Amino acid sequence: MKKALLGLLPILMVACGDPTDTGNVDNEPYSGVWRGVIALNDSVDLPFNFELETAEDSSMTLFIFNGDEEIETSVSRVSKDSIKIEMPVFANYIVAKLGSDNLQGSYINPDAENYRLPFTATYGDSARFEITEPKCCDINEKWAVKFNPETENERPAIAYFEQYGKVVKGTFATETGDYRYLQGVLSGDHLQLSAFDGAHLFLFDAKVIGQTIEGLFYSGRSGFKTWKAYRDDDFELRNADSLTYLKAGYSKVDFSFNNLKGEPASLSDPKYDGKPVIVQIMGSWCPNCMDETRYLSQVYDQYNDEGLEIIGLTFERAKNKEMALARANKMVNDLSIEYPVLLAGATKDDNAAELLPMLNHIMSFPTAIYLNADHTVRKIHTGFSGPGTPLYEEFTAKDQTVIEEILKTQVGE
Repeated sequence: MKKALLGLLPILMVACGDPTDTGNVDNEPYSGVWRGVIALNDSVDLPFNFELETAEDSSMTLFIFNGDEEIETSVSRVSKDSIKIEMPVFANYIVAKLGSDNLQGSYINPDAENYRLPFTATYGDSARFEITEPKCCDINEKWAVKFNPETENERPAIAYFEQYGKVVKGTFATETGDYRYLQGVLSGDHLQLSAFDGAHLFLFDAKVIGQTIEGLFYSGRSGFKTWKAYRDDDFELRNADSLTYLKAGYSKVDFSFNNLKGEPASLSDPKYDGKPVIVQIMGSWCPNCMDETRYLSQVYDQYNDEGLEIIGLTFERAKNKEMALARANKMVNDLSIEYPVLLAGATKDDNAAELLPMLNHIMSFPTAIYLNADHTVRKIHTGFSGPGTPLYEEFTAKDQTVIEEILKTQVGE
């Protein structure tokens, strides 16, 4: 089943698994487009759109939309009048009481202390943001950005916007990754963008002032930054292959952690002898890691028969090891990861930089270390700019060249 959402988004409905028998259900929610809102705090609301379909047997399917992204969630009943909406990959979820034309409940992050934000949804409202005035101007394409400008915490970024009349979609690329799929409007000179993908709760609110854009950025329940954008087609971020490197005195990367079955695994294991390896530093809580994993899974499918190996080192942020294993296994299952994933860290107390002391720092999750067949470092790529950015296709083309080069370092090649 396909519908148009804001004139931009194709919607594909897919049936869920068998529902639990909960008896007759009152106030069955209407099928169709809904507008969800997560209250980040007392004065800031994060809006997003989704489509809910209720079948005759009372089972439900629910897709969340951000720009060009469709996210299929898992919906289960927890009682006759309540549902749980589980996100793919991430541990976070929504619980809500059902009404015919409304939902009320909470967005919950189980790995953070008391992280419960109010959630509401209204049936039939496809407007992510209200449009009250004609657009003021054209904000298409590239903008140089400073987050927290003129402070000690100033950080560079590049904004990429695509404008369709008053509707805007786009993203921000930073030196540690991108902000994935943003969607919103330009009403007069008022720019509003949001994204909810299960982990990211992003809201941008700004004014277009001539050739600049100035505004606020809210992230989750407490994240807040100011930002300023200006036209500069020549502006570039630092090379992502130059930011992380081996410290003086180290010639190679080495590690030993347990896999998700509790078995020890190491880069020095015989299966990796004489083979090029990509070591992925990741976490199930990290949306950019999810994008990189989807890419590396394609790489593994294409090149593993030629000798390429990939090892994922996941650093979880759970409350204990048992929960960390559950998070990592969910990620592996939801993303259909075929290459080995090791539990390198279970909680926030497990410091990645300390556990990989040969690196100058862990600037970003993800970070990918490309090793020749003798396990010397070919390159280290910090962060990941995924398919929500214009940078993705150029990166994958260049990366394929690097992969083919490290394959040639095998003996006999």
